[in-house]
Amino acid sequence: MTNTLAIVIVLVLLIPGSWWVSHTRLVVARNDVANGWADVDAELQRRHELIPQLVAAVEAAAAHERDLLVELASRNDAALAAPHTAEAASRWEPPLADSVARVVALRERYPQLNSQANFLDLQHQLALTEDRIAAARRYYNTRVEQLNRRVEAFPSAMVAKRHGFTRAEFFDI
Repeated sequence: MTNTLAIVIVLVLLIPGSWWVSHTRLVVARNDVANGWADVDAELQRRHELIPQLVAAVEAAAAHERDLLVELASRNDAALAAPHTAEAASRWEPPLADSVARVVALRERYPQLNSQANFLDLQHQLALTEDRIAAARRYYNTRVEQLNRRVEAFPSAMVAKRHGFTRAEFFDI
């Protein structure tokens, strides 16, 4: 009788305890994903703020590259107007990054851009921003992987389903 009572007491304490631990880990993982996305979004915003300055710096030196500059500006506007989610950013950011790279590459065709301190500074800032976006994206995707694993793995999958935890989207470029 004593052994049976001890087993019942252990089960009564173990099940709620593991439920609580699983729930806490899911909350932490979800918050890590949100914080990771906030870092990515801040870096994307920084790039969006640099792009109009880049367009203005290039306009004077490469006026007949107007189509490329208009394309960059419109892609930047579209990316800014899109929802700030990993799924939306995965659609809008790659074409924008491609346009930025093409505008920065104009430096090779227009040597006068090399003498513009503003253009060189913007190019440097954009390169740093791209590196920071890549680092923030790696951090975010690692946290998404951890959350998704917890949402899918037993026993935390039961807790996740009961409390509405869902998989997060990776940010892929």
